Amino acid sequence: MRLLLLALLVPITLFAEVGYVEPWGKDSQLLEKSQNEKIAKLSLMGKVAQTTILFHQKVLTHISGPRSSYRPTSSEYMLQAIRANGFWKGYFMGCDRLLRENGDPWVYRTKMIHGKLYKWDPPEGT
Repeated sequence: MRLLLLALLVPITLFAEVGYVEPWGKDSQLLEKSQNEKIAKLSLMGKVAQTTILFHQKVLTHISGPRSSYRPTSSEYMLQAIRANGFWKGYFMGCDRLLRENGDPWVYRTKMIHGKLYKWDPPEGT
């Protein structure tokens, strides 16, 4: 019995995928809808802030170059915080993050991306 069970399980593990796999098919459409629903619930101030941050990310950052030592970057952090927590709380979370944007030593989580060590600090509630 054990040999039969082993003979069935070994081939299954050979085709298993390792780690997190993005949803596909109908599930991927559900994921896209849930992300769009978060954006659709923004207030007028949230939409203005989102437009301003996206302009900064797509235009101004390419002119001056990336300088953030955090991942996600401070602008992406503020955008995620506003989408998840509303305009006021997200705005204050983003301002707090901008005040911490410096070259001081970081004793918390770090992440190696393309051979460079970044301070890892995702927003709460996302």
